Formats: sequence, structure tokens, C-alpha cells
Amino acid sequence: MSEANQSEVKSAPRRLRPTILALGPGIVLAGGVVGSGELINTPLQAANFGFLLLWAVVIACLIKYCLQVEIGRHCIVHDRSVFEAMNITPGPRFFGASWLIWSFMAAWTIAQVGSAGMIGALAGIMHRLMPLPEGLGVDTSVQVWAVFVFVLAIGLMWKGIYSHFEKMIIGLVITFSVIVLIGLYMLQGTDYRITGADMVSGFTFSLGDDSRKAAFAVIALMGGLGVSGIELLVYPYWIREKGYSRFLGASDSEGWDERARGWIRIMKIDAAAATLTAAIITAAFFLLGAAILHRQGIQPEGIGVVNQISKIFTGTYGNWSRGLFLFGAFCTLFSTLLHAMGANGRIYTDFFCSIGWVDRTNSMQVNKSHRFMQNIFLVSVLIIYLLVPKNPAALVILSHYLIGLVGTPIAIIAILILAFKTDSRVRMNRVTSVIFVASVSVILLCVGIGFAYQQGWIQ
Repeated sequence: MSEANQSEVKSAPRRLRPTILALGPGIVLAGGVVGSGELINTPLQAANFGFLLLWAVVIACLIKYCLQVEIGRHCIVHDRSVFEAMNITPGPRFFGASWLIWSFMAAWTIAQVGSAGMIGALAGIMHRLMPLPEGLGVDTSVQVWAVFVFVLAIGLMWKGIYSHFEKMIIGLVITFSVIVLIGLYMLQGTDYRITGADMVSGFTFSLGDDSRKAAFAVIALMGGLGVSGIELLVYPYWIREKGYSRFLGASDSEGWDERARGWIRIMKIDAAAATLTAAIITAAFFLLGAAILHRQGIQPEGIGVVNQISKIFTGTYGNWSRGLFLFGAFCTLFSTLLHAMGANGRIYTDFFCSIGWVDRTNSMQVNKSHRFMQNIFLVSVLIIYLLVPKNPAALVILSHYLIGLVGTPIAIIAILILAFKTDSRVRMNRVTSVIFVASVSVILLCVGIGFAYQQGWIQ
């Protein structure tokens, strides 16, 4: 081991304050995933079905924790990128990359249509807050704002300015989320208050009268809520950049297994923080949507979808709060869009490294590829939105459905393989293995049975 590497080796903290300071990847991930799923998909499904699908929301948010921990464990212990890890999968290879990597990249690329919906939703918010002159027309005004969002995101990421604003934006997202939770509390003093019977009706595990439509919604919720199926495979990038893997030292060094267990413990706490944050905020959005939108028969759609969803605020706080909601929604969605840019830069660069187009050991090449692919991603989703400008919410929900139906099973296959190939000294124990397999089974059952209902195979 080199002296430089030796200097980085350290044990995980045990006291509260150092432990909190060591967290980060999960919070970054939570800042990225608390966005279109919570602001668009969740309230829309609540508006359609009321409290009926609350069970699906809770399961979708909580059940992926074990998968997140196991992909994180493997990448900490072996200091591998996601695709380096996936490339150990048996089976055919193309250009040096496993079939599983190619399958994941196909699912990942198709699912990015949801980011086009985010640009549309952001443009719709800007139009509501600052509409351009009436002579331009609503459609033109929204498209101009879409280009503005594009330029703003490119500028922040290309110049590296975003790193200075990340804490502020995440702070705004957290503040907005707290306001949502306060709104849920205040709702109990209004005509829209949530009763015990409402909560019970949300855990009947029923699909209601329109089972096909509800089954589509369940798959979309499974794909888009909490740490989504494909976001699970982004988590290790943030873990590596935080440095957990470097702190372990060489696997044959003295005390390695103890250090590994310590940093895995930190990662578990980090993942739990992300899971609980996403679950609480998502459930709050769903309950507000069911209590206010569904009871009033409001079905948000079109370019003003977020403005219509703002009724979950105005129904609690009053009409004055619409601007507050729209501002918070913009911060939340914009933060998610920027995280999507960063994730795409890393995913595509890792893929290019796997097929030999980029030298993984050349940091200049890697950083150049990150930056280039971030911008290619944003250009692509802007074009998609401009071609399909009328209904950004439909793009978001379609993306979440595809993630649930295709992306999540691919991620599960990858994590299953890697979990049981982790170094045996720090691999999950038997109890954890049972919980892990049970979690996988629940997710696959929800998706599989939902698809069967949607296709009419089950009545």
C-alpha cells in the first residue's frame, strides 16, 4: 500500500456528531429523488384513487432499503464502480460489457423521458410565476421558460457553480418538505381532515373497481417513489465520492474487516436516513392529495399540472400560499434535475469505461466525459419536451412506470448477484439474507401481479 493510500485509512466514527458528519451519500440521493415522484406522480395518483393506494406508496418507499444497503456494501468492500461490479455477472458480453450492463443502459436511457417532463413542469411553474407578454401565447411562453431552465442548469453545472449552491438548494428542499408536513398537520383543523377510517382504507391492499388503471399506478409508484429502481444503482457513485471505500485500506491489511464493518454501519445509517426522509415526505404528499384533490374531484393535467397540484397547499394554508408552493416546487424539481444531470454523467461515463471508450484510470478523461454527457443528457430531454410539450406529467408517470416494470427488475437481478458475491468476511448474515430475499420477493410480486392485472390476466 502506498503512503498516500495508507494516510487515508481510518476507522468509522462511533460518536453521534462525527457519525452525522460522516453521512452524506444518502442525503444527496434523497435530495435527488424527492422531486417528480413526490410533486407529480404521488399527488396525481392520490387525486385519481384517493387513499386506496396508500399501501403501495409506503411499500414503494420502504421496501428498497435492503437493496440499497447491499449494493452499497458490495461497492464499499470491493471499491468498484457500479458497472465494474456488474461486469462480474456470468453470461454473454458485448464490447467487453456484460449483458446486464447493456440491459440496464437500455432501461436507464428510456426512463430519462421523465426528465423531459420535469423540464416541462419547471417551465410551467415559471410561466405561472412570471408569464411572458400575452402576445406570445401560453405555449410559446412555456417553451421559452423551458429553454431558460435548460440554460440555467447548463451554466450551473458546466462552470462548477452548482457545488456552491448544493447545500442551499437541499436546504430549500428540506424547508419546503417541512412546510408540507406542517400543512398535513394543519389539515386536521379543516373540512379536509384525515380520519382513522381514511387511513384504514389505504391499507386494504386493494386495487379498487378499476383494477387495470390502479395496477398501472402501482407499478409507476413502485418505480418512481423513494429510491427508485435505477437510482439504487446510482447510490454507489456517491458512496465512492464520499470516500468510504478508501478508508478501508488493502483487504489483506490488519484490521480490514473491522474497518469494513464500521463503514458499512455508517452506510446503513446513511441509507436509512434517505429511506425515512423519502418515505415521510412522499406519504405527506399522498395524504394531502387524497384529502384535498380527490375529495374535490380535481384531476391535474397539462402544462399547469404543478399549479393545479398547489391546491394541496391552498386548501390548507389559504390562497396566499400558492406562490410559496410554486417556489418550493421549483427548488425541489430543479434540484432533482441537476442531480439527474450528475447521475447521467457518471452512469454513461462508467458505461464508456466498461466498453473501452474512456480510460477509467485517466481522471482527465473521466471528468471530461462526465461534463460532456451531462450536457448531452440535458439537450436530449429539452428536445423531447419541445416535441411533446402539452403534458409533462404524462412523461413523468410513463418514466416511473417503465422504471417499475423494467428498470427495477434489472436492478434487483444485479443486486442479488452482487450481494452474494461480497467478501464473505463482511457479507450479510442469515437473518439479513432472509429479510433481503423477502424484500426482493415483495417488490417483484407487486410489479408482477400489477402487470397481470393491467393486462387483464387476473380479474
